Amino acid sequence: MATRRLNIMLYSASTGEQIVLPINPANIEIKYEKSFDKFDVVGYGEINVMGYQKPLSIRLSHFLPEDDSIFETNSKIVYSKDGSLYYTEDDYSSDKAVDMLKKWATGKIKIRLVIDDELNMECMVMSFTETIRESTSSKPYVLEILEYKNPSYKTKSTTTGLIKTRKSINVPNTILMTSNDTLYSIADKYGLDVKILKENNGIEDVNAKMAGFSLSTKGAFL
Repeated sequence: MATRRLNIMLYSASTGEQIVLPINPANIEIKYEKSFDKFDVVGYGEINVMGYQKPLSIRLSHFLPEDDSIFETNSKIVYSKDGSLYYTEDDYSSDKAVDMLKKWATGKIKIRLVIDDELNMECMVMSFTETIRESTSSKPYVLEILEYKNPSYKTKSTTTGLIKTRKSINVPNTILMTSNDTLYSIADKYGLDVKILKENNGIEDVNAKMAGFSLSTKGAFL
């Protein structure tokens, strides 16, 4: 039976950093749950009253391969070199991947998790755990992610059906892209569907920086 290759990308609009995971996690655990309020009723006992749906939590676990691994990968990493404002796209590096994931786990940084057409949501890295082994440079890891919810925003997620509140944002019909803009950064800033942006504008590489390009937003509103 043929296996399905998922493209899993983590992206930070605030820092411009992103990584496509080089190897699909062995398991992707998505946890759906809601809150319960407990009350003691005289003459009846304890009762549970259903509350609201909690933010989604996602757990990714596998390993980051060595730089010269036998695993073929199209993974790229976009990162800030020496902390400057200029970003570089580079081939996969386990050290750069670990540094980026550590930064997101310890800093107040909102990211976006994209898993093909299955999931596209704003989130926070709650924890990143790496295991250092003596016999190899590959790094087993566990990445725990929590859906980001902000009461000042309102959007409807077509993937999860969740309703979020969002400030009213005036989105122009055409956006002139700057040197640091990508489709993902534009979509994240204005709350647009990146897939529709890609199709309507005939852009193949959604990570490309296209300074001076007039991007049409028609039909891409979520």
